[in-house]
Amino acid sequence: MTTYELATDQDDAVLRALLRDNAMPSWVTMTVNREPSFFAGANRFGRDWAVIARQQGSPVGMYACSEQNVHLNGAPCELGYLGALRINPSHRNRLRILRDGFASVRAFSVIRSPQLWYTAIASENQVARRVLEANIRGMPRYWATNEFVNLALPRERGLRRSIWREVRPDEMGRLCSFYNQHARQYQFSPVLTTAQAASTGASFFVVERHGDFAACMALWNQQPYKQVVASAYRRPLNALLPVYNAYARLTKKVLLPRVGQALDLTHLAFLAVAPPLDGEVTALIDDALAISPTAVLTLGLHAGHPWLASLIRAYRPATYRTWIYAVNFEDSVTLDDRPAQPEVAVL
Repeated sequence: MTTYELATDQDDAVLRALLRDNAMPSWVTMTVNREPSFFAGANRFGRDWAVIARQQGSPVGMYACSEQNVHLNGAPCELGYLGALRINPSHRNRLRILRDGFASVRAFSVIRSPQLWYTAIASENQVARRVLEANIRGMPRYWATNEFVNLALPRERGLRRSIWREVRPDEMGRLCSFYNQHARQYQFSPVLTTAQAASTGASFFVVERHGDFAACMALWNQQPYKQVVASAYRRPLNALLPVYNAYARLTKKVLLPRVGQALDLTHLAFLAVAPPLDGEVTALIDDALAISPTAVLTLGLHAGHPWLASLIRAYRPATYRTWIYAVNFEDSVTLDDRPAQPEVAVL
């Protein structure tokens, strides 16, 4: 029999081991670690909780949830994000564990209506996507909204242009209003408040034109409590990694970490740009890269975003593609035609 229990501080080592030992496959197999404490990064944006699945007292899997204020069809709404689903290899083909695990989500959640959640799954993880899209009896309905592209932008391609300035404390209310006005055009984008912004611990910046905000962003370095670690590379890259990194240094591309090493990254989060400044996005990114505290800035955009092609040409980033899914447990919620673009930093 499998039991599902809400994780506590006493389960910290178990949660961290499940994350370390169950990597996400792609051209680079990655783990998202939570060292030195799983709970150190909790509740930075919303209410976070985790559940451990055990058989005969031994942990066999876990999942984590974050109940967040996000935009749904252009309006603020409290939804849940399903993440960190990890099942040990010996139990991955047991549908009962998945069914019972999904049933436990609503038992632990304080969200009651609507019964819509969202999640992100690596585009290359075909096995998981096939299972979750199969609408198996007893499981929630997963439907894909759109592909989402995570860009890893190299700081070496930055150029200080002195465009961004740090926001003053008395301006945070204006920043949140400006961000929300632009974020509402996307499904699952955050609803930002001054309290939520403060709880992130991120550094916020603005661009001002003629007394009005024209752009905002945050630089959010989560490495003290959350790390993206390379576990393996596909052939032939695994053997040619030193050669590739030598080439990357010469061409100002992202250096790939050694196996077991974390990527030195900061999230370029809560980015919003008003016209006509949105036509100068590369200048904004140049300046953000120049003031980045780490070697890499990450930014997530939906696959149809008008900036995507120009950013890839300008910065030659490493990319990691996922699909954003709406997860319907019970009620039928209709999504309008806005693309899904959640904030990578809160996933």
